[in-house]
Amino acid sequence: MKALAALIMKGRGQAVMAATVFMILALIVTPLGLFSTAVVGVVTLRHGLREGALVALLGVLALGALGALLFGQPLALAVTGLLAWLPLMVLAEVLRASRSLRLAVELAVVLGLLMVATQYLVLEDVTGHWQAILGEYAGQILDPAVVSEAERQAMVEQIAPWMAGGLAAAWFLQLVLSLFLARGWQALLYNPGGFAAEFRELRLGRWLLVLTPLLLLAGMAGEKPGILAQGALVGMAAFFIQGVAAAHGLVARLQGGSLWLIGFYFMLVIGMPASFTLVSAFGFADGLVNFRARVRPRGPGAGDE
Repeated sequence: MKALAALIMKGRGQAVMAATVFMILALIVTPLGLFSTAVVGVVTLRHGLREGALVALLGVLALGALGALLFGQPLALAVTGLLAWLPLMVLAEVLRASRSLRLAVELAVVLGLLMVATQYLVLEDVTGHWQAILGEYAGQILDPAVVSEAERQAMVEQIAPWMAGGLAAAWFLQLVLSLFLARGWQALLYNPGGFAAEFRELRLGRWLLVLTPLLLLAGMAGEKPGILAQGALVGMAAFFIQGVAAAHGLVARLQGGSLWLIGFYFMLVIGMPASFTLVSAFGFADGLVNFRARVRPRGPGAGDE
């Protein structure tokens, strides 16, 4: 990973190439899109908004050329790159200027809430829109011999009402993970261990502790989840990040070793989606109680803190 980061930071051409190649590969392996956006992020973190914007602009032009060459659609691929890189570039600049990981994550929360609001402003029937999309998609991937039409329809009807918030929460997580990857690359090259220390101490502002449960309670008052309940999903995703940060912080303070974190992530993956809710609740509780501050560090020098 350090070699990749060093290659990206070697020059503008290398950064543009890496961002473009990863974006093309993301069409096949979706998670590689995180690497593409992180490239623009790390350039912005290190050299500022102007250089990050220049890399993004050149990347958009490169994607347009490749889109025309490979698919005969230059605009679609170029717009995809622009929409992916622009928000991350803004978050990276905020982190660079403020040196506050919390502030950057909270801005990502605001962007997620804006995505929810935009869907309700643009779409006449948000649930119906997603129900149509999910119905078509489910019809393509689900075998009628295995899943009946009635079962497929019931599945779509259960998921569609939450898609507006679910999509925004997923976008928020994508932005934050890309930002963390960019910050991690920067730390690997110029400040080893710096990002790990920042992440272990990440705690969100109290305004989210108030807003998230209010959105959830108000949103669930109606028969169907509305815009407020959708916003609560973004808040839950934010506290999921804090829950993971708290787990890292507690393991570090107790000198638990990497096996504890491996076990944590293993249980997180196999326990989805219930584990997501549990970690979010843990993150919310940490916002109220601050578990990390209540645990006395172990090991040499612990008594000095």
